[in-house]
Amino acid sequence: MTDNTNAPEKEEPKLEELIQFPAKLTFKFIGNNNDAVEGIIKTFFDEKLAIGAQISEGRKSRTGKYVTFNVSATVNDKETLHRIYNEGAELPHVQHVL
Repeated sequence: MTDNTNAPEKEEPKLEELIQFPAKLTFKFIGNNNDAVEGIIKTFFDEKLAIGAQISEGRKSRTGKYVTFNVSATVNDKETLHRIYNEGAELPHVQHVL
């Protein structure tokens, strides 16, 4: 058995090394199954972020309580990407952003 306590830790690649901006990305929003969710997501992208997005409804949960929305948008920088995940998850009726 070898002791690797002195082995240098591998650094995680930086976001800029993984994604070249602008980038067309797809996000999955999981929200409550009601008529308001899609409009809330659209308003978020159109008005708050000022980037157009294509939104399509995905699948409903087995119980029908939740629904997914696939959102494709061109993201110009890492700050906008972080806003999509952080602020998007705080939208009314949205449970998660993947």
